[in-house]
Parts: sequence; structure tokens; C-alpha cells
Amino acid sequence: FYSPLKYSEAKLRFVFLTGITRFSQVSIFSELNNITNISMNDDYAGICGITKDELLTQMSEDIEALAMRRNITKEQVVDRLKENYDGYHFCEGSEDIYNPFSLMKALAARKIGSYWFESGTPTFLFERLRMNPIDETTLDCMPLIPESDFDVSPEISDNSLPMLYQTGYLTIKEYDRDLHLYTLGYPNK
Repeated sequence: FYSPLKYSEAKLRFVFLTGITRFSQVSIFSELNNITNISMNDDYAGICGITKDELLTQMSEDIEALAMRRNITKEQVVDRLKENYDGYHFCEGSEDIYNPFSLMKALAARKIGSYWFESGTPTFLFERLRMNPIDETTLDCMPLIPESDFDVSPEISDNSLPMLYQTGYLTIKEYDRDLHLYTLGYPNK
């Protein structure tokens, strides 16, 4: 994938790559070595999701349609959408971000559902957790994760927590500015 981009770099002005894992410190980037990682940058915290303001202003008609279909109030719909799809934070100063895939599916189907998990089979993650088991009951509010743990490729690390964050199972709940440590936890229901 990266070789054609490198070959065409004279024709490229801006390329935005998104995915669930970082490939830092892996030789794959010798092909494409001028990448700026914006994953945990406050300026781009909402770029890959939907903010509450965007939901309430741009999707108001869809919220009303869901409320009518479910015979509940618009406020109840917003509460249920928040409970199920909101709560992602991609950096220390991030506002709450809604999962775009699940939110769009819920609004289109006019039904709250577990769409995010249905979007794919995280085989690599399951294999990782088999090799490095974690008690999932302890994952809500996992304290004291150093920022450096987020900058290691999952392929070369035994720590599964950054991968659980990168795949969206966990999100940033708090950040200690003095110690530069993150607290991770479940983003929503």
C-alpha cells in the first residue's frame, strides 16, 4: 500500500490515512517516511468522529425520525445515542466523540443497536488477548498508562492496552498533566 504512495508523492499534496493501529517503529515506513501522526493531537480530536454539536445540528431530522419510530422524545433519543455511541477521546483535550459507524447505522435503521461490534471481526485483537490475557472487569478506569505506550506498534509490544485503545474498546478517561499518564476506560455501553 505504501509503495505506490511513495512512488506518486510528487503528485500528492495531502494524504489522510486512518485505521485502527499505528505502525510506528516498523520498517514498513521506510517506504513512506514523511508521515505526521495526528492521532493524539488536540487540533484533530474530532476529525474521525461526530461531536455532540454536529449530532444536534446536522442530524436533528434523523434524531426526530428515530424518536417518532421508537415513540420516545427527542431528548430520550439523544440520551440513548450518548449512552451507546458517545464517549471516545483521542487526546487529553478531546471533547466527547460519537462513533460515526454506529451512529449512522442507528439513525438509518431508526434503532439503537450494537453496530460497532458487527462492523468486523477483530481477529488480530482476539489472538493478541489470548497470548496476553487481560481481566476485562478491570479495564474500566485503568490508571497510569504512560504516553510512550501509545507510540509502540502492536506488532512489537506485549502490552494489549494500547491496542484496546486503538481499536476503540477503551478510550481516554483522564489525563494527568504532571505525570503525563492516561487513565483508560470503556467509552460507552
